[in-house]
Amino acid sequence: MRDQLPPLNALKAFESAGRYLNIGRAAEALGVSSGAVSQQVHALEKWIGCRLFQRTNKGLEFTEPGRVYFDEISRSFEAIRVATRCAGRPDVRKGLVISVTASFAMKFLLPRLTRFRDLWPDVDISVSTVELVSEYHAADGDVGIRYGMARQSGMWSREILRDELLLVAAPHLLDPSAEGFDLDRLRDYPLLLDKHPRVIKDYPSWETYLSSNGLADVSHLTMREFSQQWMVIEAAVNGEGVALAKKCLVQNDLDSGRLVALSGTELALESGYYLLTLPENANDTVIRSFRNWLATETAKLRGPTP
Repeated sequence: MRDQLPPLNALKAFESAGRYLNIGRAAEALGVSSGAVSQQVHALEKWIGCRLFQRTNKGLEFTEPGRVYFDEISRSFEAIRVATRCAGRPDVRKGLVISVTASFAMKFLLPRLTRFRDLWPDVDISVSTVELVSEYHAADGDVGIRYGMARQSGMWSREILRDELLLVAAPHLLDPSAEGFDLDRLRDYPLLLDKHPRVIKDYPSWETYLSSNGLADVSHLTMREFSQQWMVIEAAVNGEGVALAKKCLVQNDLDSGRLVALSGTELALESGYYLLTLPENANDTVIRSFRNWLATETAKLRGPTP
């Protein structure tokens, strides 16, 4: 076996391709072309002398040597990232990458983020999105916000928001009456849903909400499914039906009048949103400030203290 290290660019391409098991996403993360990633991975395979991936119609799959090699390489890259953050870091970091799901980014974080930027005008603050169910990794960003992941091995975490579900619709579609909203009226409208109940354990479904409010027969209700909750909310704004959505994600639309709450009945969620970062970053000046700022913003959702 050679004593020399493989080319660093080839290792970076392999580590990124192994993390996503997709050449296109690996290329996007590295800021290069898909062809460049493929060439670097091929060069590494040639250098080592064995195949690291099997190419499939769905993307990439590890070979057995590839899986073992990736586990070792990814640990080494993570150690390099941690060492880089810790060694000689100035008192105030120059950049902050926030990793969140697309729905939380679009409907909660981005409409409010200017207020945090104003606190740190010299810090380059950016947002990176991930899939609905995705563990936080240091490579994703300096901090991560995830729903339902209270603890994750090797990470520091704090709950930032415990939310509830609201029944909402566009005012021109279904305006609640002064006497209150009758859930039986839902039989006349499409119910908008996303994949939360299918992929997150114990996340309430439409059936759970309706049965808990006395509407047991849901067999004839019309359902329209979307892949993400921000799509559900936008569909509701456009009058496509009635949505059951997290309060934190619809609050701006309620405040602007684009949506109305149809019922005073809220359904409390059993889990919440958590802020995660590496333990050595938990007391970083900017990250601690971001945590405190989030606490202030989420407190506004609960309204003024009586």
